[in-house]
Amino acid sequence: MALRRRKPAPASSGRERTPRREGPGARGGKGPRPPSRPPTAPGGEGLYGINPVQAALQARRRVLRQLCLKAGRPSEKLALLRWLAEQARVPVSEHTQAELESMAGSPNHQGVVLRCGPLPLLPESKVWETPLGDPPLLLALDEVEDPRNLGAVVRCAAAFGAQGVVLTRRHTAPPGAVASKASAGTLETLPVYEVGNLSQFLAQAKERGYWVAGSAVGGGTHLPEFQRDRPLVLVLGNEGRGMRELVTRHCDFLLTIPLAGGGSLNVAAAAAVLLYHLRPKTEPPPPVTGADESG
Repeated sequence: MALRRRKPAPASSGRERTPRREGPGARGGKGPRPPSRPPTAPGGEGLYGINPVQAALQARRRVLRQLCLKAGRPSEKLALLRWLAEQARVPVSEHTQAELESMAGSPNHQGVVLRCGPLPLLPESKVWETPLGDPPLLLALDEVEDPRNLGAVVRCAAAFGAQGVVLTRRHTAPPGAVASKASAGTLETLPVYEVGNLSQFLAQAKERGYWVAGSAVGGGTHLPEFQRDRPLVLVLGNEGRGMRELVTRHCDFLLTIPLAGGGSLNVAAAAAVLLYHLRPKTEPPPPVTGADESG
């Protein structure tokens, strides 16, 4: 079945204040829009959970201030975190369960909290400077506002071979402790870029030979019919509003996940399905010859 590319977006000023429509992967109603990404508290982040803390200690992208561990005999995993902190010359302290829960703001701290600075996001210029896969696959999020969704989507992106995630500067969930926990620590290691104007970024990507594909609840090319053979930016929209109109107009294709039972998927579930299909394909291993097939 031949795929039809959407008409290119008309020239515009690049401002993204166009009306919105219900869009891809949308679920839920329209809520109030936060003015921008919330500022980081003066004390910095308090990452919690074994995987996020281990990833942050190994990646060292954040400013690492103090590792807070549960008092008592440590498990092997907590002992490893202490060792990583010592290697990075990060002070280590011990605390009660209640103290750790207060620091983390969650009972799911798994016996560890890492006091650290915010995750530094990469400028969009770095996207084009970093060697990517062949063909490259990037994921762009158009104002995903729930930090758990952000973390889950980043986890999918890392699992299925995307080379980076692009976030909008405004109206995007902060890449903080909640998102890092939901990502199982992959937020600390996968390249995450920040752009001021997503439409302009997509236009630049197309000039560099990328296709741009957006997720749509209905009316798009059915996902199994789409095969990518060139660089691609996959765009996922906001949980309730979907993609903004101007962002949608920059998409060469809209992709629809066929659902046997109807309904729709939330943005994290849609990301998993889309990225699995679009993941970089590897050659299958050669068949084994001369093996004993007697069972």
